[in-house]
Amino acid sequence: TTYNLIDYTADLNTVVLSTSGASHPPETYLLRNGTLTLLSKSFPDIDPASLGTTSLIYYKSRDGLDIPAFLTKPNEELCGSAPWPAVVHPHGGPWSRDTMTFDGSMWVPLMASRCIAVLRPQFRGSKGWGRKLWMTGDAEWGQKMQDDKDDGAKWLVSQNIAKPDRIAMFGYSYGGYSAFAASVRPAGIYKCAIAGAGVSDIKRIWSRFYTNPFFRQAQAPTVDGLNPLDKAGEIQIPIMVYHGERDQTVPIEQSDWFVAKAKQSGKPVVYHKLADYAH
Repeated sequence: TTYNLIDYTADLNTVVLSTSGASHPPETYLLRNGTLTLLSKSFPDIDPASLGTTSLIYYKSRDGLDIPAFLTKPNEELCGSAPWPAVVHPHGGPWSRDTMTFDGSMWVPLMASRCIAVLRPQFRGSKGWGRKLWMTGDAEWGQKMQDDKDDGAKWLVSQNIAKPDRIAMFGYSYGGYSAFAASVRPAGIYKCAIAGAGVSDIKRIWSRFYTNPFFRQAQAPTVDGLNPLDKAGEIQIPIMVYHGERDQTVPIEQSDWFVAKAKQSGKPVVYHKLADYAH
């Protein structure tokens, strides 16, 4: 559980704090003169038991790198014992990371409550796990960065956590890029992919951000590797794509382009455009 000090008086007689955890929706408390009072609960109708348990694990990539990941297992009393259907759920960014706090997007709680195991790999390029992991993601989009996610899926199977024929890839933003990449990779482990607000053309998406010397000189060379749009007509698995029409971070054209080509593959393609939805 994470404890967050929101505000307090100078004499510390009155304190406002919040608590949160992977299976614990946020709660806000007032501590006044030694008495603790609950002020509010986020998502009070959710039964925390339905959210399963989350732990930090490590697995080896195919080239020997230690990959940290957050693993959420369903509640066995509600869902039965492993193996379960599973989703590999990469974060956005990619220069970001996941934490053990409550997932306010509600994606992880939703999946766990539906008896799905969720793996959130902190693949190379993720921040906050040391320089080596961060820097080894440079120019490895859809390549070694993607291998890390696939190796996580294989680890789930090896640990008897995931059913080998029931694994999906689902991500948003850079995670959506990962889902696009998963759909075009041959001999993949996933049975389907879900891409939310994904980047399909890494060459065109980043040109709009190279507006200062840092981006041009430092960041631009790190964004290279697989361009999913180039292979969209050859997707290997069914895919669902969704994108907000008001997205100002990843323009909806990124999904439009991919879907138009993916429909030529003969594989099932579902596309949802969300009105008044941003990034």
